[in-house]
Amino acid sequence: MLKAMLIDDEQIAIDVMEILLEQEGGVTVSGKFLNVLEALEYVQDQGPDIIFLDIEMPGLSGLSAASAIAERCPTAQIIFVTAHQEYAIDAFETGAFGYLLKPVSAVRLSQTLERFKKKFGSESLYPDHAEESGSEGGGARLDEAGGASLVLKVMGSMELYGPLGQLITWRTRKTKELFAYLWHAGGEPVYRLRLMDDLWPEVPVERAQTLLHTTIYNLRRILKQIGFEDCVRFGDERYWLLTDDRIGSDYAELMGIFNRVQFITLEQGEKILSLYRGDYLDTEYYGWAIARRQKMRDEAAHCLRALVEMADEPLRGLFLRKLEELEQVQE
Repeated sequence: MLKAMLIDDEQIAIDVMEILLEQEGGVTVSGKFLNVLEALEYVQDQGPDIIFLDIEMPGLSGLSAASAIAERCPTAQIIFVTAHQEYAIDAFETGAFGYLLKPVSAVRLSQTLERFKKKFGSESLYPDHAEESGSEGGGARLDEAGGASLVLKVMGSMELYGPLGQLITWRTRKTKELFAYLWHAGGEPVYRLRLMDDLWPEVPVERAQTLLHTTIYNLRRILKQIGFEDCVRFGDERYWLLTDDRIGSDYAELMGIFNRVQFITLEQGEKILSLYRGDYLDTEYYGWAIARRQKMRDEAAHCLRALVEMADEPLRGLFLRKLEELEQVQE
């Protein structure tokens, strides 16, 4: 049974959503709030899997509250609810799982929940009591073999979430960049000298070597703390990261769609809008990622052009707006 939280400044909207969820089945409402600030006080304790969040509310809007909610409960997926379709693209750019237009259609809600269950499963990550899960921070994501998983977001800003859904903090900026670099290599070994050249291009070799060793140590220590010991390997003057199925990413999801563009569906188009929060590692803007950044932008634009021909409003307008945004950006 999935757990949902409802946040809307209109009581009738909350009541209608609760009825629709009850009719759908498989979802229980763990919290109902008419005020975003009040909801923020309880979201971590409630441990919802899904948050249905109204966009237009007095005071703090749903769009503004999304990042604060994500900090308190990073594994919860936000589904925005709005009466104004012009907000939809802004909703997707926050990294939300989806959006629903008011009045909410039972069919549309069912489709959204089905997509959620296919991606995350139909059981809550959060038991009714935190102590039953064996952790204070909520339930862990598990892979098919029962092992804990990391969740990596690289579209827009880079964010790594641990097995309990916690946002990983980095000791230094270079530690974060080294993880991104090795992950970017896709498990392929990278020569030590190339690492030094790409991460410390202006630093003398002796100093760069010391910085590399220190940064490798910091990275291994962080990964060990979250249960991923020995993920960074060294041999034959090369380093590599074990990138197995336990590290899921928005990049991998997007590539799965891009590689099947000839069979693309409108649902996958919505997924592109949701996942493409920004260009590949855009906030960090690492120089070594430029080529892939452009490739991802081109692939997304190619898919959206195909989808524009298939879609009706309001989706067609959303696809066109995102396509225009991608085509306007220049390296």
